[in-house]
Amino acid sequence: MAQPRDIDEGKGPLERGRRQYQIKEYKKAISFFTEAIEMSSDNLLLTAWDHRAACYEKLHQYHPALKDAKRMIDLKPECSKGYLRCGKVLQLKGESELAMKIYERGLKKVKIGADNERALLQSIYNKMRLALDPGKTLDPLEFLPLELAQMVCQHLAMRDKVVCLAVSRSWKRLLESSHKLWTTLDTTTASKPISQNSLRAYVRRSNYTLERALITQKARLDTQKISYLTKHCKKLRHIDILGHGVIGDSLTTSVQLAKSLEIINVSKNCFITVSAIRDILKACKATLIEASFLRVKGNRTQWSVGWPRLDKLRALSLRADEQLLLDIAELVGATPNLRSVTLNNWKLPVIPSGLEAWAHLEYLDLGDSQMLLLPRLPPNLKHLILKDNPHLDLRVPRDHNEEVVNKLPFLETLDLSGTAFTGEGIKRLTQESIKLKNLQALSLGMRIVGTTGSVTEEYPSADSVTALSLRNLLMWEKRLLEVVSLYPNLTRLDVSGTKITGVAVKEFVKRGIKWLKLTDCREISTDAVEWARGQGVEVEYLFPSQTTSVKAFRDTSFTGAFWQ
Repeated sequence: MAQPRDIDEGKGPLERGRRQYQIKEYKKAISFFTEAIEMSSDNLLLTAWDHRAACYEKLHQYHPALKDAKRMIDLKPECSKGYLRCGKVLQLKGESELAMKIYERGLKKVKIGADNERALLQSIYNKMRLALDPGKTLDPLEFLPLELAQMVCQHLAMRDKVVCLAVSRSWKRLLESSHKLWTTLDTTTASKPISQNSLRAYVRRSNYTLERALITQKARLDTQKISYLTKHCKKLRHIDILGHGVIGDSLTTSVQLAKSLEIINVSKNCFITVSAIRDILKACKATLIEASFLRVKGNRTQWSVGWPRLDKLRALSLRADEQLLLDIAELVGATPNLRSVTLNNWKLPVIPSGLEAWAHLEYLDLGDSQMLLLPRLPPNLKHLILKDNPHLDLRVPRDHNEEVVNKLPFLETLDLSGTAFTGEGIKRLTQESIKLKNLQALSLGMRIVGTTGSVTEEYPSADSVTALSLRNLLMWEKRLLEVVSLYPNLTRLDVSGTKITGVAVKEFVKRGIKWLKLTDCREISTDAVEWARGQGVEVEYLFPSQTTSVKAFRDTSFTGAFWQ
């Protein structure tokens, strides 16, 4: 008759010991774990000691269990397992205060996120501390899971993070536990200049993985400090220059050391010269994707030329501080892959070569550029902003023989406010996009318009348009309502500075308008505004006073941008 097969046959001593532990044969389990200890190393040795200590616990032999736990700590001081076992044994012996010290030591030695058991170590420590001293104030961050605590810290401003480092050791450990909390250097809340040592400490906490730097003039980051960031932070990809002042050599010198810079923005309050912009673009041409310079200084009598080749650049914003000359043909040739272009306050009366070379362009803003003639545009445009060009129309000047025809089938947003466009010109520019039902937002305010005849001669009808601006148009209420009726699916309407009354407001609400701008509409009473808000409509309105002046008061609860 065949002998029954041993279920542990072929297994190692560690597995056999676990089997004996499960059936509560603790002494046999100890012998197998001892055998495993003699033939193991590193993590397997740590596990074998832990299992043998657990068996000693079950047999109430706390002294050998404590010795095994201490061996675990000596072998792996950066691991939670030894502190958990040692603390438990001491608790079973009735030495709770000593167990507390072991747990606290473990929290100092084991880095947050180092292993999955550190959270358990923190939890046991918190419960013991509460039990031993119920009246003592507890730190809420210690009771949160690591991921939640780090999410809380992620919302702290840079200055607040630095302050929190000094609150307690546990807060310092938490804040320094993840370099991801320090990947953005934001100096917008800095109350005084940032020293070189402070900057170095911040970069070390990020493990040199800084990705974005928001630099204000108040922080006084000079060439040496910014160069330190660009040189040592290889992953730095985004720089914002904020505040009031002049930026030049400190930025042009520093960006030459950057390896991964993709985005650079200089705010509208920082002056920067055309030559400095060219140097920056040239230094970063291999990596730069987006560049924005919103207060450009230059020579008003000389053309801005010498643009480097920028094949990777996808978005460019250049806003001149005063009317400057720009060789846009050269710029188009140097940036063939742009998707978004903003050129404001430049002198661009006529663009003879056209802009079709920007074949991938989807957003184009040529506002306030003294344009006289609309150039040939890329057919893929989705957003076209031509506002504040008072002489711009589709009509051909006398010295031009060829009429420019632009077909823009994908156009979604068109802003012609403050131009000389007539109804015929608007229709010709929008007919393709209206036919394909792509046009969604239309701004036609601040123009000289006809007050008689059919509104269909002045305005294109479009079911797809959901946002319309007619601000500051000199027309009577009845005609304005006729214009609005051409767009049956409107949800956003700007009629600021017009002569409408509360009758029109009720009509707008009836037609389903959800956002309404009525700034400087002097014929409207506050009752009409409040009635519209009561119907769930967001209304932006400046309340007229009892005199002829207007109070500078805005109900901020209902503000919103027209193009939102």
